[in-house]
Amino acid sequence: MAKTGKQIQGDISRLLKDSTLYTQISGEVYRNGYRPRDSRMEDAVVTFTAGLPDQIQTGVVTVNIFVPDIDPEDNGTWLEDGRRTEEIEKLAQAWADSLTAEVSCYKFKLQQTIYTEAEPSINQHFVVVKLKYEYFGHDNDPIQTPQSAMIDATDSDTDDGYFPLLETENGDEVIITPIVQKQNN
Repeated sequence: MAKTGKQIQGDISRLLKDSTLYTQISGEVYRNGYRPRDSRMEDAVVTFTAGLPDQIQTGVVTVNIFVPDIDPEDNGTWLEDGRRTEEIEKLAQAWADSLTAEVSCYKFKLQQTIYTEAEPSINQHFVVVKLKYEYFGHDNDPIQTPQSAMIDATDSDTDDGYFPLLETENGDEVIITPIVQKQNN
């Protein structure tokens, strides 16, 4: 059985909420249709765009990250906050590059260059990230969030293979959980 569009949206939302990009935007992550209509925050909206339920599921998911326009002269003339949209484009690129098969059963690739579009009806612009995906798992395979960190601490000659391990003085294995906190609330 293949994953549904809503399941895929949920997976991408969880991956986004476990990222540096999420900590750097002032808003939240929403599925398509759930962003508050009057929001003036930097919200990310995840939209399932297309999918094919073959043996290896393929498709496209679009993430739009909204950035409120600015009125630099306080005269009612709204302009793109170009500095901020450029920053978010770079953060989005780094996020897309970080999406590896180590965190999920997905293989991601940008479908096109990340860019910014205008939404003049609400005086905002949005950064567009179109992710092409291939899904190799089963519909209930988990997304690993928070993402585990690989720590190269000890190794011994008695190991059958190299397996990095971090231990306390009394031999207990240390589990490190990264904490994702919002920077721009």
